Amino acid sequence: MAFASSLQKGQIPVGCEICKGQNKIEFKCIDCELLMCCECMDRVHLKTAKDHQITDIKNIGKHVTFSEIKCENHTGQACCLFCQTCKTFICVKCVAKVHNGHELIEEEDYNKGKVEMKPKQQSKIKFEIFKEYTTDLTHIHHLAVCFDGSMWMGDSVRSKLQHVKLRDNRTEVITSLNTKIYGIAKTHSNNILVTTDETKLKLINTMTGQITDSRYDGTPLDPTCIHVTSDHKVIIGAYSGGKPYSATGRRVVVVMNQEGKQLKEYEHDKHNKRSFSLPAHITSTSNGNICVVDHSNNNGIGRVVVISPGGDILGTYTGHPDVNTGEKPFKPIEIITTPSDNIVVTDVSNHLLHILTDQGQNITYYNLRDMGILGPYSLALSTTGTIYIGCVNKAGSPDTTKAKLYELEYSGI
Repeated sequence: MAFASSLQKGQIPVGCEICKGQNKIEFKCIDCELLMCCECMDRVHLKTAKDHQITDIKNIGKHVTFSEIKCENHTGQACCLFCQTCKTFICVKCVAKVHNGHELIEEEDYNKGKVEMKPKQQSKIKFEIFKEYTTDLTHIHHLAVCFDGSMWMGDSVRSKLQHVKLRDNRTEVITSLNTKIYGIAKTHSNNILVTTDETKLKLINTMTGQITDSRYDGTPLDPTCIHVTSDHKVIIGAYSGGKPYSATGRRVVVVMNQEGKQLKEYEHDKHNKRSFSLPAHITSTSNGNICVVDHSNNNGIGRVVVISPGGDILGTYTGHPDVNTGEKPFKPIEIITTPSDNIVVTDVSNHLLHILTDQGQNITYYNLRDMGILGPYSLALSTTGTIYIGCVNKAGSPDTTKAKLYELEYSGI
């Protein structure tokens, strides 16, 4: 961002003053002048100094002239506002297209320090099992919930895809298809989009179970995952160039409109380095951030990458140091966003949920093993405000071993 160049050299130390430089600083306490990272602010400082005023480190520096900052998304346009919601400078075109309804700060107020904020303390995050179901599948790799509460679930190992209703403590199969899928998403017309071995996405009619070609085509790329946004856009992760984890070829996130026309590609960061190794799962936030589970190898080890609508990498998350070690690496699988725009990610091998902000910063993790939930893999939001977790069994489990589906009530996120 252009504003970064206005900070004086030597003004900001290398790292957080609380954790002694383990993490980069992001906030400053106005009252005690401590410089700290996001995690220490949440977990340490605000617990011991609840009444102190905190400001984003980006707000410390010389007077900023908005017109001298060029918009990152619209060539030739000067910035005129600061979006407090997205923490970025924007031009007049940005307001209409992306930031309408966001908290916008004018230059005079920005330079008077009115951007200072007092972060909300996270209420206690809690999950409780509401219902438990036994399915007819060995693994639940994919989940999509229909408007009537029925759902589609897929087992990629055994190439099974089922449309089911939930009955007491079991699933009742409506339709069963022998097909292998790599990604699934519900459309706004209540049909199902899936990625298969073909470049063109397939459309499943939820009423008849019929599979047809959709209007969404990744050619020349091979789609891996899919997400439908609240404003009807379709986002796919895709690759080209041989094996999925090859160092050559392309690794891309593509945004399409309802008609299948490509709107945008995300492939490289501002240093022209690959943004992804292999996009495996995708979701988005209400302000347009795209959240990607990015796998680095076929063992499932990876990270979460969050990019802005303009293509900036807002954050990367590689697991929590308390639970993700060399022996227990972060293996993110499915990813969803809650109505309050927090990100939830399954960590299958460690039986965890990781909770992140809408920019990919850690909030906390939640141990599902303590609840008796093992092998959490797929995620979906229900039509009634709960979260579904589809589980997988250990490798080599017989077909007679049935996978569990859990419905969880949650609060604090």
